[in-house]
Amino acid sequence: MKTLKNLSKKQQGLVIAGIILFVILAVYLGFAAFFSSHFLFRTTINGVEASGKSVKAVEDLITKEIDGYQIAIEPREGEKEKLEGAEIDLKPVFDGTLQKELKKQNGFAWIASLFHNSKIEVKTMVDYNKKELERKVNDLEVMDKSKMRKAEDAIISEYKEKEGYQIIPEEEGTQINEEKFYTALEKGILNLQPSLVLAEEGCYVEPKYTKESKELIQLAENMNQYVKSSITYEFGEEQEVLDGKTISQWISAGKDQKVKLSQEKVAEYVAALAKEYNTAGRSKSLASSYGTIVTVSGGDYGWKIDQEKETEALKEQIAKGEAVTKEPEYAQRANSRGGNDYGDTYVEVNLTAQRLHYYKNGSLILETDFVSGNDAKGWSTPTGSYGLYYKERDKTLRGEGYATPVSFWMPFNGGVGFHDANWRRDFGGNYYKKGGSHGCVNMPYSAAQKLYDNIEAGCAVLVYHLPGTESEKGKAQDAAEAVVQAINGLGDITLERREAVWNVRNQYNGLSDTAKGYVNNYNVLEAAEARISQLEAEAAADQQAQAEAQGVIDAINQLSGKEITLDMKKTIEKIRAKYDQLSEAARSKVTNYNILTDAENRIKELEKEAEKEKEKK
Repeated sequence: MKTLKNLSKKQQGLVIAGIILFVILAVYLGFAAFFSSHFLFRTTINGVEASGKSVKAVEDLITKEIDGYQIAIEPREGEKEKLEGAEIDLKPVFDGTLQKELKKQNGFAWIASLFHNSKIEVKTMVDYNKKELERKVNDLEVMDKSKMRKAEDAIISEYKEKEGYQIIPEEEGTQINEEKFYTALEKGILNLQPSLVLAEEGCYVEPKYTKESKELIQLAENMNQYVKSSITYEFGEEQEVLDGKTISQWISAGKDQKVKLSQEKVAEYVAALAKEYNTAGRSKSLASSYGTIVTVSGGDYGWKIDQEKETEALKEQIAKGEAVTKEPEYAQRANSRGGNDYGDTYVEVNLTAQRLHYYKNGSLILETDFVSGNDAKGWSTPTGSYGLYYKERDKTLRGEGYATPVSFWMPFNGGVGFHDANWRRDFGGNYYKKGGSHGCVNMPYSAAQKLYDNIEAGCAVLVYHLPGTESEKGKAQDAAEAVVQAINGLGDITLERREAVWNVRNQYNGLSDTAKGYVNNYNVLEAAEARISQLEAEAAADQQAQAEAQGVIDAINQLSGKEITLDMKKTIEKIRAKYDQLSEAARSKVTNYNILTDAENRIKELEKEAEKEKEKK
């Protein structure tokens, strides 16, 4: 101490520090030497506490634990069951493995062992009879399959308006996973564990999905998002609201725990909207320009939902989980959702009257006659409601056997449309019945131009028949047509057709002056009347000739069958004189003239015979 006192404070400090370091080193090396033959702190071997123990001490401890060893098997439900080590021939096995494990450890790292566990697992420290183990295990109550209950997965609840979808927790079962059970049991025995809690060791067949499963949590969130959707469809002043109550009937959880939205259900809903709100193809009620309500049937004009597009759009909207107000996707639109779908802008085409009216925003823009499709050839303009496709200038219309250039082309039904027809001199009336178009509505040039300048694509075109609205021109043409047909039906003119000719004349005289102008075969009637007059004159002349000739005919008939003698000469001469005095027409009526000539020839013969007799005397 005297020496230390003689040192300076600095030197004293160095000496003390050296002593402390020496002591620490000695302690460190002492423990290092100790752990060269003992296991480090916090070491377990197959679950047996081996900290600071030698190999022999560990073996003694294991041997002691094996004697009277039993493991308690604790099920999820029911009573504990015990398995005795003696029942499975449990015994220690020491083959130098512990010595090898001791040599592996670094004794100089003993300080580090204070801060972390070292678990050593060896396979040959304990042994048992595996067949006996299997037999004993099969006899356990917990392995009775008839008493096992399967686990139930956590699932998504039914939809409730306020709560939406919730996760119904899983139900744990008692069905043993035999592979895991044997593995855990063997491990417990090898580690000389006092008990085996089956649930903690995962020895049960667990549900695939629990309330903590990320997939299920995400599924519930997604399904709740779907039913938060609120889609309000607007159809003019009417609305259809689709909300979670309905959407919940369309969604389900797929096998992959993804939301499955029924394509079929969405399509059915859209189809129902279409059935309710589509107007395309439905009959239209029209307050016609003739003061009557007309029902226009046929055609395709009107609102028409594009069901395929709207089905896809609705699916996307539902997935967003938002509240929106929208119109459906339309394949075809109309002018109005209130009242008549064609609104107050439309073309009214009366085929009966052959008259067209175009209203724009409720005001009459155009009124004109036209000529529609040829009825007689089966080219009648189809009735119905249509939408104007487009309009085009300077178009050549082509079909079988024709190519017709027009200035204004406005199609509304396939190849049928409005256009000018400068080759026609007149419109309206009943030209369409036999002299109509191939189906188009032929219009005067100025009318077609005005319609073209004021109409737009999509405008409604309403085509109909309305008996009783025939135009005066049409009525006149129809009346004239009856007379034309009657004249054509007269055929060859004879006196027997005289009454028929008179009747046609009366029909013609009964026509209005306008109708008479449409009788294009009037000259045939006049010719028939002239022929009747001619035949009547000829008949009168023939009758007169017959009367004039009758006396001669009768006188000649007196000679018929009689023997001609010379005493009859004067009589015959008188008959000849009367015949010669007849007119040429009367002579043609003397059909027995040959009797007279035969009598005259006989008189001549008799005179010659008498002369010869006189000469003989």
